[in-house]
Amino acid sequence: MRIIILSKAPIAGKVKTRLMPEYTAEQAVNLHKQMTETVMAKVCSIFDDVWLAVDDIEHPFFQTLLQKFTCKLKYQGDGDLGQRLQALSATSFAKDDASIMFLGTDSPHVAIERYLQAAEALVNHDVAIGPVEDGGYDLIAIRSNFPEVFQNIDWGSNTVFDRTLNNINKLRLNVKVLGKSFDLDFAKDLKRALPDTW
Repeated sequence: MRIIILSKAPIAGKVKTRLMPEYTAEQAVNLHKQMTETVMAKVCSIFDDVWLAVDDIEHPFFQTLLQKFTCKLKYQGDGDLGQRLQALSATSFAKDDASIMFLGTDSPHVAIERYLQAAEALVNHDVAIGPVEDGGYDLIAIRSNFPEVFQNIDWGSNTVFDRTLNNINKLRLNVKVLGKSFDLDFAKDLKRALPDTW
């Protein structure tokens, strides 16, 4: 299995903005860095094939991560999230037939078992998806290239999971829906996540 982690360059005022005003822009950047590094550490501890897909390959933070973890640095591509997921999926499956799991960096608190559950689900399912409380999802794993899964979705809305699941069902794919979790988007979410989990 290939894990593809999507992360933005840590630029003040551009990442984790919903943590403000409880946190300053600089504090939000530092949290973003910590969250990205935590997800990387968890994933790299159990998977050998990891891509870090970013919006700025030259950013020093990502170059630093390359020194810490065994992974490949990839450019996310252009367009909305759906277009970037489609492009990364196409690139991965053009390389080989390894199944892939997309992760963001907003859920550093989830247990490693969640990743393993998604990976194991692909033995008998085409897709595994992990919903979160805000209507999105924290991971999606696919056994083959299904670009239609990521089309016609209002990214950033509370309908992302429902629209994605609708696309999956239209394609008549077998899907495993994991238990519902939550992202660390707001200050109150940080308080819910136990410090020793990330």
